[in-house]
Amino acid sequence: MDSAIPPLPATNADPRVDVILDIVARETKVDRNRLRLDARTDDLGISSLDLTLAVFEIESHFGIELPLAPEPPADASMTVGMLIDQILAVLDSKPTERGAHS
Repeated sequence: MDSAIPPLPATNADPRVDVILDIVARETKVDRNRLRLDARTDDLGISSLDLTLAVFEIESHFGIELPLAPEPPADASMTVGMLIDQILAVLDSKPTERGAHS
């Protein structure tokens, strides 16, 4: 019964998610397998400095600039899924430099 462990994000649907998770894991030194969509960054022990460094690396890798997010309420923090959603939204709104391949 594999249902005891929640599955990792379905990254096969979007290879950019794998890249984002790899960068976050490398920059924050958090085991890649712990980066679940519902995992809160503070529960993972990710400091705001480490998260900022990961975001800078993601921006550099993808050639984007993420908007500054407001501070979360005191009783909440960003989840890995929220971070991925924000990055993908910026990537999806970025004009492509090459023609689409069908």
